[in-house]
Amino acid sequence: MRGIEIGMAVADGALADDVRRAAAAAARSVIDIDRGRPRACWASAAGLVLDLGAATAMAEAARAGGLPRRDGVAIVAAEAGMAELAAAVEVGAAQVFVLPAQVRDLARFLAAREQDDGARSRVVAVLGGHGGAGASVLAAAVAVTAPSRGITALAVDADPWGGGLDLLLGCADAPGLRWGDLALRGGHVPSDALVAALPGRAGAVAVLSSGGSGGGGPRDAARGTPSPEIPVEGLLAVIDAGRRSVGVTVVDLPRRDDPATSACLEVADTVVVVAGATVRGCAAARTVVDGVAARARRVGLVVRGPAPGGLSARDVERAVGAPLLASMRPQPGLAAQLDDGGLRLRRGTPLAVAAGRVLESLRRGAA
Repeated sequence: MRGIEIGMAVADGALADDVRRAAAAAARSVIDIDRGRPRACWASAAGLVLDLGAATAMAEAARAGGLPRRDGVAIVAAEAGMAELAAAVEVGAAQVFVLPAQVRDLARFLAAREQDDGARSRVVAVLGGHGGAGASVLAAAVAVTAPSRGITALAVDADPWGGGLDLLLGCADAPGLRWGDLALRGGHVPSDALVAALPGRAGAVAVLSSGGSGGGGPRDAARGTPSPEIPVEGLLAVIDAGRRSVGVTVVDLPRRDDPATSACLEVADTVVVVAGATVRGCAAARTVVDGVAARARRVGLVVRGPAPGGLSARDVERAVGAPLLASMRPQPGLAAQLDDGGLRLRRGTPLAVAAGRVLESLRRGAA
């Protein structure tokens, strides 16, 4: 298993060496932050160590709504001037450490980050490789399957024009918060309070979806007006809350490259692309995978039957260019079941097996 990870964005080689020395003393591992993809480490690392340039860039991203506030952030510098102090305030850093003089102080700071590691769970984003691929159904199935493996789950509907995960999961009429309610609160809800306030199934799957299910997109809970965008800061805050309070967060993404989708692709541990076993499905899914791969940490493929032209799952894997996580044949009666109270999975059915393999791939990816 990986150790507790500290994200580092420090350009100066000597400063970076000092940070690594402090991390080693604190028994923490260091991962370099890709400055082109800062959200990934921002969301998942137990702590962050930034230089002035990185802190300034991340503060700008936070102002633009691209990053939520978080704790466990430190700034390092050879000298601490007004610029460093101002950046610390803006990015929410706890302290500015002057290195190498304060290496021991930095080590103590990093050692205190241990509480964030065990509490942070896995995030999987599910995306259709083409229209009608069945991504939302797979996302719902992964969330429903998780409790049978002893994993609590949060299902997040990030597709503002989809049919609604609450309908798929059979809790559309259940009381609880929807996206419109969170928007009224600025997108920030404490993690335990968030999960407790959401509708769900049997206490093991919480669901955050659009208000007014069955309509054409999410609706503001107070005004009943359409709200066609999921807020970036709100989505990232919800994902972070999921990391801290449930075993797996499953995000159903739309097939469009809006800011919220882009942010989720960067912070998810795995992005699952769902594709049908057809030539046109392969071509469309290849385009999606090519666009996702540059931003995602890890991309996997789920192939859904039927295969009218005889394409195998391995044929689709080669054509799409993403590693195969699972394939599934059509599941008889699924559409009727979804219209009659929501998804109910029996062990051994094609959808349940595919969902289980996605969860297993998350476990292997954490090893």
